[in-house]
Amino acid sequence: METVWLISAGAVSLVAGLFMLLSGEVVHKLDDFFSVPMAYIDNIISSVRIPAGIILVIIGGWIISVAFSYPMLWYFHVLGAVIIFFGLLYLFLPHWLVQLSMVADRLLFSTDEVVLDSRRAMGMVLIAVSLYIFYNVFRIM
Repeated sequence: METVWLISAGAVSLVAGLFMLLSGEVVHKLDDFFSVPMAYIDNIISSVRIPAGIILVIIGGWIISVAFSYPMLWYFHVLGAVIIFFGLLYLFLPHWLVQLSMVADRLLFSTDEVVLDSRRAMGMVLIAVSLYIFYNVFRIM
């Protein structure tokens, strides 16, 4: 039964690799089609800003309280503090969130650009992964 899943994964990887390697214009058209936003999160969250802020503060506090019980999970303190920080921003300074969102949009890069710029390399990697999967499947059988 596990070989069926491996063969399926190998086939999907092979098809995706060949697709990315051979058809650049189709990939660009698909990227343009799927890059259209379906909903803007800022508009949706702004209508439920207060409950979202309260929930974030509660979750952040709970994560920090769990982290005190398990010292090996020290990074949960940081995670809880970040969640509480954003919860407080939702509650008291929502216009700062809009500014942070605009800055993040300018500073962060799109993964679409990275994939489209290196689609041939990604295609070769996917084909190599599929060949490795097929090799291991037929070695198991």
